Amino acid sequence: MPTTFEPAATALSGHLSCDIVLVGYGPVGMVLSGLLAKRGFDVVVVERHHTLYPLARAGHYDGETMRAFQELGVADQVELAAQPMLLWNLVTAGKEVLAEIHIGEGGAGWKESYLSYQPEIERILDPRARELGVRLIRGVQAEQVEQTADRASVTCRSVDDQTAAPFMIDAAYVIGTDGANSLVRTSLGIERAELGFAPMDSLVIDFKLDDPDREIDDLPEVLQVLDTERPQLAGRWEGRNYMRFEFALHEGEDPEGFADPDNCWKLLSMWNLTPEDGHIERGVVYRFEATLAPRWRDGRVLFVGDAAHTMPPTMGQGLCSGIRDAVNLAWKLTAVMHGEAEPELLDTVERERGAHVRGLTERCIALGELWNTRDAEAAHRRDEMLRMGNVPPAPLFPRLGPGIVTPEGDDAPIPDGRPSPQARVAFDGRADRLDEFGHGWKIVTRHAVPQDLFTEDQRKVLEELDVEFAHVSRGPGPGYYVDLDGEYDLWFRKHGVRAFVQRPDKYVFGAVKDVEELPALVDRLAESLAHSGWKFRSVDPPAGSEAGTGAAAGDAAADRLPYPATVDVRHAHDTAARFFTSFFTAKSKRRIDATHAHFHPERVYYADAVLGWQFADNAALRGMWKQYMPFWSATARSYPVQILGDTTHGAAVVMTNTPELFGNEIRAIALVDFDDDKVTRWVDYWDGRGFGAADAAQLRVPEGTFPTALGVDTVEPKQATALGTAIESLIPALDGGDEVLLGELLSYDVTLEDFALRTRIRGRAAVARYLRRGAGRLPYQGATVTHIVGGPQGGGYEWTAEDGTVPRGAAAMALDADGRINELTLCWDGSLMGDDQITRLGALAVEPRR
Repeated sequence: MPTTFEPAATALSGHLSCDIVLVGYGPVGMVLSGLLAKRGFDVVVVERHHTLYPLARAGHYDGETMRAFQELGVADQVELAAQPMLLWNLVTAGKEVLAEIHIGEGGAGWKESYLSYQPEIERILDPRARELGVRLIRGVQAEQVEQTADRASVTCRSVDDQTAAPFMIDAAYVIGTDGANSLVRTSLGIERAELGFAPMDSLVIDFKLDDPDREIDDLPEVLQVLDTERPQLAGRWEGRNYMRFEFALHEGEDPEGFADPDNCWKLLSMWNLTPEDGHIERGVVYRFEATLAPRWRDGRVLFVGDAAHTMPPTMGQGLCSGIRDAVNLAWKLTAVMHGEAEPELLDTVERERGAHVRGLTERCIALGELWNTRDAEAAHRRDEMLRMGNVPPAPLFPRLGPGIVTPEGDDAPIPDGRPSPQARVAFDGRADRLDEFGHGWKIVTRHAVPQDLFTEDQRKVLEELDVEFAHVSRGPGPGYYVDLDGEYDLWFRKHGVRAFVQRPDKYVFGAVKDVEELPALVDRLAESLAHSGWKFRSVDPPAGSEAGTGAAAGDAAADRLPYPATVDVRHAHDTAARFFTSFFTAKSKRRIDATHAHFHPERVYYADAVLGWQFADNAALRGMWKQYMPFWSATARSYPVQILGDTTHGAAVVMTNTPELFGNEIRAIALVDFDDDKVTRWVDYWDGRGFGAADAAQLRVPEGTFPTALGVDTVEPKQATALGTAIESLIPALDGGDEVLLGELLSYDVTLEDFALRTRIRGRAAVARYLRRGAGRLPYQGATVTHIVGGPQGGGYEWTAEDGTVPRGAAAMALDADGRINELTLCWDGSLMGDDQITRLGALAVEPRR
């Protein structure tokens, strides 16, 4: 039975437990709670309003949203209340039709677009959610969200009695579906970023005709009025009983006065509407904006919908995007709750949906700028183009971002990462839409799949995922789904594919041109799932997945690295190559949990030797990832250039951070210690001058509190003997360019590179002359070695100079087969020196005339 609690009528003064608790009960909360309850979870929703919100906000759904309603079992009821959108006309201020856009059928089994009156849709969704078992608590305000490693909780209080005792609801997960001003999101300290759209105020008027059958000659469907004086939108149908109008405000116009009823009637009069025709349900000014949260999850607390993103209404995709979030999250959270996947699977919700929302918002902004321009010359050019029939094509919706989807590339089929088709089929004497024949993973094919096509391991993957096969054909056959309207056949031909893997949220994981390519696609699916935290029981993840330490450098997965795959691993053991490939992949993909998993669970030290930042335990280090990583853009990259050493003796890594990470480019040397193949100490050295001397100085820890030991005392030296011996001999040789010593230590074609001086010297004799010219002046001459890491192939060392302008630095070095040094890369903070001093040292690289 539908269940709604009011706090006064229940014993909610203490504690309530459930599987999942949601904060907020708008359409996104209704859909998500219903989907989770349908999957068997005990779901509690808290909502501050005592009743459903009586006024409309969103007014548009699309076919993909209808497909979500279909899964809830209410799509047929929604279809009776919503109105299919058939035409969208672009007109001038004088109502001259410039373009007539016919809305197509591409709605995955439904119409492409529907116009609706939101309260009517909520009156359908609400009882269905409660019928499925959702426990709804109305009239309470969420005040605090907390979490531990095992549970999360929401503390609530009655909105009617602020003196009432608070009560707590604890659950495995807390989800915020509480709108743009989300308490859940702000409790995590997460702010949404602006996406480059100047906020725009618009008056929204919902009008109800007394006679819904009345025709309005000037407004047959939906009109976009391209008026430079006051752009507006006019919709004849908002559901089956209402109309909607939107009028853009001028800059500086008073929102309250503009929404005055007298002004609303004045604006409606241009459409020949008066109080004798009906009444205004509401007239309110909204501020349209474009924002996106950098991350949607922190441990056991998540948020989706408007809490995570807002966009202009140009394409009517705001609420549709929230419902997409809900469908995406529902099946992944189910897998986590059932123990089929690690919690990190939930991070793919933001990665997939965040990229989709960003792309869709960019399209909305572009269209909005085209329709709403106030520039007369630009408007004239636009109108003339439209008169000539140059109508912008409907933008292709973006694909999902990186996650459980085939990697994006020029050769990726268009369907990958986009909604799968749905059409009517017949099976076993029954005709219906294909989704009605089972939910979950599907492989949909144009041709029959041979029984022996898959290997034993591939069959185990299919069995664990409980994948259903749907062979859809226009001709009947044993076990076939008959393509009643030929729509699947047309879809397959249009995209040049013959089979696809469909995810539980009805998105295409990947498509192939021939059925015979399905085994490789199943391998990619297993790899993608394992990479995202799926726990296969009966089969190991395919080679190349990032289970454990990650993909080996140069294997199949490396072809899809998020960073340049040009790392030099000639002086690294395979274990180090695999380890750092995995680490930098996770870091570049902004995966906090996966990045932090490379560090020792008990003994961790990380420091930035230039800024003096240090993090001496796991909590502090993970806090650093959480502070910065979510705000990195999708183009941010951190990647290795050279890896030297192994995971037994330690390693040196020459690496690059692109400017999107910290505001400026950083080229660094990292010295890394290991224990049990996990990092115990990681220290970065880089040139503050290259980053920006002023910026580095502003970020640097004050001299009195700058750490000097940099965690050397937290690890035991484990360097290979040959490396330690080479470094011990190298230090005095560097001091004055001792040609005899250098002849024993350096290979004939050795390369010396100094990051701070931007110099690169090649050849043993040239290096010796350079060091003699710099005798006593280069920061590392006369330095003391404080720590060494690396194996017999190479590694690095850290040095200090007590009385020097530059107190510390690092070097990475590679050894040849005879144990001689053939590469020496030095890094120190050039921002600690003046311009003249750096110039003089840089000039040492120029050979004098002899």
